[in-house]
Amino acid sequence: MTNSARSTIGGVPPEETFAKISNFQPHHTGTNDLDATEKTTRPSVAELITQKADALTASERKLAQALLSHYPMAGLETVATFAERCGVSAPTVLRFAGKLGFESYPEMQSRLRGELEARLQSPLTRSALPRAAVAASGHPMGELLHHMTDAITSNIRSSLSNIAPTELEGAVNLLADRKRAVYVLGGRFSSALAVYAYEHLRSMRGNVRRVSGQNTKWTEDLLDIGKRDVLLVFDVRRYQHDVITFAETASNQGAKVILFTDQWLSPIARFARHVFPVRIETATTWDSAAASMALLETLLEGVGRADPDHVRDRIEHLERLRRRPPGG
Repeated sequence: MTNSARSTIGGVPPEETFAKISNFQPHHTGTNDLDATEKTTRPSVAELITQKADALTASERKLAQALLSHYPMAGLETVATFAERCGVSAPTVLRFAGKLGFESYPEMQSRLRGELEARLQSPLTRSALPRAAVAASGHPMGELLHHMTDAITSNIRSSLSNIAPTELEGAVNLLADRKRAVYVLGGRFSSALAVYAYEHLRSMRGNVRRVSGQNTKWTEDLLDIGKRDVLLVFDVRRYQHDVITFAETASNQGAKVILFTDQWLSPIARFARHVFPVRIETATTWDSAAASMALLETLLEGVGRADPDHVRDRIEHLERLRRRPPGG
């Protein structure tokens, strides 16, 4: 493998990124042209790689590692450039694309370009997506309720069923380790998940800090983050540069990063210790946080079960403090 293919970001080599993401095996829906609703569940190239991971040759795994470590841009290079980056032959690149189910390398690149566009979609863009026709006998709000129920439950079922238990266990162990400080950070919309995680974690254990306020103040949190600490970060499409920069800096300072992201993978995945990709699309104006919340609640329950006696004592103490009369 060439030096460029062996490069690391935040101290995590590409093969570790490949191993982490390979634990996520989403539902396969095919690669034919689909309507707008079906396209929301069509697998990304990263997801296809996880599905085919066991069938890849050593040379093809080099391509997979490089692509996942620099996703999706590495796959938009020419065949020759991509092959040279990974130290393999051009025919190997073509076989790699075929093994993922594409008829040609340009077809794979077309999918990647579509994913790159999806990463950058705004609510305004998504509001122009075609909607399913309302049944003549149905109420528009009834149709909306039916659509959202199907979309959200599908996202939750697909996301949670494809999380590797060992990956969840690793994240739980980090968050439950009271010798480690835990920092929690989210973006513009995902900060709601960060607040939820922070409030629950601080009820179960001490030394939990939420990174909040103006991003110019975040450097004060970075000042204290070290190799014994954990960063739980939430970053979904239209990934925030300030969140990515914070996570990378924390990783460079030795912190263990736990990432909640979407199926297109935030750039933070390159240097995160544990990565949890979940489905967020509903073929509507807004992305859904339902699957992320369901997985987060699963993670928090795991933390509570990791040290139940301490958690129970801490919550009982908290309840006594809340019942104490003013000045008592």
